[in-house]
Amino acid sequence: MSIDRFTFDALEYVEGRWEVVVPAPRTPPVDLRVLTWNVWFGGHMFEERRDALFVELARRRPDVVALQEVTPELLEALLEQPWLRAEWQISTRAVSHYDVAILSRQPIRQLAQIDLPSGMGRNLVLAKLACGLTVATVHLESTAPEAAARAAQLRIIQPALLDHHPDVLLVGDMNFSPDNALETAALDPRFIDVWPALHGAAPGYTMDSDVNLMRQQVKSTPTHRRIDRMFVRSERWRAESIELVGTQAFDLDGTFVSDHFGLEASFRVDP
Repeated sequence: MSIDRFTFDALEYVEGRWEVVVPAPRTPPVDLRVLTWNVWFGGHMFEERRDALFVELARRRPDVVALQEVTPELLEALLEQPWLRAEWQISTRAVSHYDVAILSRQPIRQLAQIDLPSGMGRNLVLAKLACGLTVATVHLESTAPEAAARAAQLRIIQPALLDHHPDVLLVGDMNFSPDNALETAALDPRFIDVWPALHGAAPGYTMDSDVNLMRQQVKSTPTHRRIDRMFVRSERWRAESIELVGTQAFDLDGTFVSDHFGLEASFRVDP
């Protein structure tokens, strides 16, 4: 199967406008913190949730952020943030209905996109960092009936990453739990699922309506699933920690940043 792949350059804020970045030269490997978060395109309390997301990202200040369900309205406000403009590079200044985006405080050598077979416009975006690690993010096909589609997408994504990137971190909303047999069978065992590698059998639900009462109120269906995940394949970077983020309401009305919790992980260069 031929893969529709194209490369492009990152953007950074220079002298009052977002400009294409000159690709960075290679730099030595460094320890990294990476955050992934499906920020929910839904309209419920959008402005409040958006502002709380920006506060959380600015407070945490990871090295790389991968976002899913980024809408044009969210991206427009994100690009106005002083903290983003001060020190970050970004993968895009335009998205369609909702999409994925990568923000990085580490210099980016190159960005690439791989279009996936999808009825929902899904694609993989990957950032090859100057320090040698590639961070790739995806929002796999949604809804339970699309298991075969997700498995097919994984069978495209993983070989494409392994063929060109010796050290790679695949993150995002995978839309399947470890107990979903079809998609799990499509996982390449060379990619380590970071949460169970560090937390064993702890459930690590990224959708948990017992905690996130906003989700229960808006969507009504009880949910307990670990579908937002990080997979690492590397001989140089070792996962040291991983935690859920956005697990508390930010106002007295019980509003959360998203109906998903995010994940933030630390990766140490293994000498």
